[in-house]
Amino acid sequence: MAAIKHIYILSFTGQEHQWMLFDGTKLSESEEPGPKNKYPVVALLPDPLFFFFKPSGVNKSRHAKSATLMQMNYSFPEQNGGFKVLRPSGGAVLGYTSHDLLSRFTDQHREVLSKATVLTSEFAVCWRAAVADGLSVWSWKGQSGMRLLASGDALTYFRGGDEEFHNRFDRLKLDGKPEEIELEKACKVLAEKKIRWARLNLYSDGSSKEDKSAVIDFKPFIIAAVLTSLIGILFIVGQYHRWQLSQVAAKEWRGKLQEVYVSALGPAPGSDPYGKILFKLDQLKSGGGNKGVDVIGLLALMSDSSPVGIEIESINLGADSGNIRGKVSTYEELDGMMEKLTASGQFNFVLEQANNVESGISFSLRAEYNR
Repeated sequence: MAAIKHIYILSFTGQEHQWMLFDGTKLSESEEPGPKNKYPVVALLPDPLFFFFKPSGVNKSRHAKSATLMQMNYSFPEQNGGFKVLRPSGGAVLGYTSHDLLSRFTDQHREVLSKATVLTSEFAVCWRAAVADGLSVWSWKGQSGMRLLASGDALTYFRGGDEEFHNRFDRLKLDGKPEEIELEKACKVLAEKKIRWARLNLYSDGSSKEDKSAVIDFKPFIIAAVLTSLIGILFIVGQYHRWQLSQVAAKEWRGKLQEVYVSALGPAPGSDPYGKILFKLDQLKSGGGNKGVDVIGLLALMSDSSPVGIEIESINLGADSGNIRGKVSTYEELDGMMEKLTASGQFNFVLEQANNVESGISFSLRAEYNR
């Protein structure tokens, strides 16, 4: 039977550090490893020193790293680079960037961190374990009340207790109960799945030859940018061509409409030929000549005399008179409107009814045509 591979784990709370030992089944407090230690030593840097980003739809892409970097640069354009990608194996992809305080933290703890072979964080370990277990919805509790709810491609960070957690869970319209991942459970999963801790490394202070998680393949990035630009240019050219065709068609229709106006109203149809045609139609319906109703004049007079905020509910025009129903805010506004209307010589306005309603004064007005 193969021997169990022990792992020393170094964690931090504030400025204090603690050593633990994972023996394959459980975590327990431990002394720091001796100078002849042969087991891996994993340092869990404080999670607030990192910001993690779950890319959308790039897990199975050949260029997952480049695609993740493109999404991060698009989502956070104010940042001056510093984006990295963690892709331990398979479809696991996680973008991240570090806080400015990370270098200061590593300088303060350089002596104890020198014993570590892997520098990562508790969240990165739990995330890798959740991916290995095939979990689509899971949760994690960090230090200082920080919590995270992972669902598909979304990582939701927040602070709060169980009530806030359930509110966010319901807001995302998730079903069931999310699996809660903590460090000991994550260590068990990594041990069972034989996942290499070295591939979870997030930080390199220059002691290692190469930080592979920070290597960026710019060639796919440039190709994608060029293709995107070409597609954008073709789209703009196509839309411009369609716009030109629509402008030509619109000009043709405007010309045909002007010909109709000229044939109906003469060579000078005026600035509102459509209104004139409607007026002539109303004259024809009412018998022609001067017996028609000047609808445009009536509406113009109402518009000039009405207070701001008036609501016209209906206008019914007959051969000799018309009825207008509406609503104003106060009786003062109604009186002011009637004074302006009675000054008209073309129409005779009579206030038939005025009632208090919930949001103002409802009125009924009769307009008699002076012919």
